[in-house]
Amino acid sequence: MKKIDVKKLTDRTNPDDRKTELEKFKEALISDSFCLLVNHSIPDEVIDRAYAQSKLFHNMDDSDDRKQATHYRHAHFGRGWSPCGEEPAYSPGTKATCSAFDMCYEVEEVDEEFENYGPNLWPPEMPEFQKAVYDYYLDFSTLEKVIGSTIEEMLDIKKGFITDRMTEKSPSTMRLIFYPEIKEEPEENLFGISAHTDYEVFTLLTQSEKGSELKNPDGEWTHVDSDRYEVILMIGDMTEVITNGLIKATPHRVPPTKWERYSITRFCAIDGHHVVEPLEQFIEPGIGPKYDPISQQKNIKDGLAEAAANTDAMENS
Repeated sequence: MKKIDVKKLTDRTNPDDRKTELEKFKEALISDSFCLLVNHSIPDEVIDRAYAQSKLFHNMDDSDDRKQATHYRHAHFGRGWSPCGEEPAYSPGTKATCSAFDMCYEVEEVDEEFENYGPNLWPPEMPEFQKAVYDYYLDFSTLEKVIGSTIEEMLDIKKGFITDRMTEKSPSTMRLIFYPEIKEEPEENLFGISAHTDYEVFTLLTQSEKGSELKNPDGEWTHVDSDRYEVILMIGDMTEVITNGLIKATPHRVPPTKWERYSITRFCAIDGHHVVEPLEQFIEPGIGPKYDPISQQKNIKDGLAEAAANTDAMENS
């Protein structure tokens, strides 16, 4: 798995190193659709505090009032806590073991029409949890803009085409995910999370222990053995559409493991109402675009609806 040095990507005082790293980054995304980001400037302490609070939250008993107060049934849209066993089946015929806490930008206004933004549902009497998690979120929001602007430059896309649309009202969710250890031999269709691509522009993922698997455009699965300070960059559906398939979205999954794992996944989205379509520079003359125009909010809604239908089919089979 190729490692990309973010410091080299952003250091304009060393143009030769920067050019080399940009070319390496572009090649990684085209050939693999993923890479590992290092030297990204996010302090270890910010990451450590978020993981410590995630572990504290997920290890509370499910009946704990603080945990129950964040149950997604009380939340606006896709926020709050979802217990183990309630993750949808992203691949047909599969079951998931993980539990998750979802949050986004803290926006007081509620988007009742399209469900893109609104307030988060924080556990009561846990101020350290809220601070640690939101600090992590904001630092990764800064990294999101760095990567977004680098992709714009690298692919000769108009400056701001992606990043100007990444505002506080975007559906850029972050998930604190817990994967319990599976001691017995698992069923063949059991996953931590089954294979899927993400619905957004790209995803920034860290993990406490190895377990994530990513598939490249040639269909080969890569087992990622990274630590919590290395950031896995995966490409989302919207980038695949924008580049007309030059850069493919990254299929990924988490098989069941015999050790417990935590991950923090920051989905990097554009504002929900924006419609994207293949840009002219990526369309082969005489052939036309390979993808239809789609908005960020529709792509998320369609993906979640398909996952819910998979779950219903599994339960009714």
